[in-house]
Amino acid sequence: MKKSYFLSMTFNNVVFKGRNQAYGAYVLRRVYNKHLTLAAIIATAIFSGALVGPLVENIFFADQVKYVKPVYKINEPFILEQPNLPKLPEPPKKEVIPVAPKQEKKVKTEKFVTAKVVADNEKVETATLPDQDLLSKVSIGKNTIEGDIPEVPGVTLDEAPVAGIGTATGEAEEAPAEFIHVQEMPEFVGGDKALFAYLSKQMRYPAEAQRAGVEGIVVVTFVVAMDGAITKAEIVKGLGSGTDEEALRVINKMPRWKPGKQNGRNVPVRYTLPIKFNIQ
Repeated sequence: MKKSYFLSMTFNNVVFKGRNQAYGAYVLRRVYNKHLTLAAIIATAIFSGALVGPLVENIFFADQVKYVKPVYKINEPFILEQPNLPKLPEPPKKEVIPVAPKQEKKVKTEKFVTAKVVADNEKVETATLPDQDLLSKVSIGKNTIEGDIPEVPGVTLDEAPVAGIGTATGEAEEAPAEFIHVQEMPEFVGGDKALFAYLSKQMRYPAEAQRAGVEGIVVVTFVVAMDGAITKAEIVKGLGSGTDEEALRVINKMPRWKPGKQNGRNVPVRYTLPIKFNIQ
């Protein structure tokens, strides 16, 4: 191995002439070969120990160190026998008693007799007209049948319902159900163009929303009644800062629409309308 010129003592003496040679770089260069030899010896010893260690252990400590390989035993499956439980008694069978068919009650019926014009020499079968009191209590039919006279409950003038007022119980008629989609949807008079013009003219941008810079869409839902009036206006999606109140004010102020129709008649229809607020 060629000796380094920079590590030679002659070179070091020249470089460090007149300088401190008790410690520092001069000392490190002077003991460099000694440190290199010591490092090589230590590395060789560690590497050799790693190789020789297992051999020495097997030779001198074979009786003390012994690896026992674990043995795993697989047991036979355990069969669980089902216990012999006593049988539950069967529930008693219910006897079905046949029900005799109900006999229909015969209602007394009188034969309907019509007057017929015949010739004088023609022989006809005569029939006697029944009494009027009896006819008011029995049924009228083609033949006369003997039976019981049904009881007809009497109705006084106070109990009879008055025509045109409603049911005798006095209950008010239910309001018609609201529709979402109908055959003819409700429409603002003049169409969508007229509706947009009305909203642009009537809508006032709230000052609070302008100061806060609030912009967006307010979704309003309302019901176009059977007569076209606007009812039940509500906010589905709002922006706040006064925009919701302004949208409801304009919607409730709208004139009557053309009502929606289902099967040719006017019906109430719930309508949803988005209103856009934009600061220009």
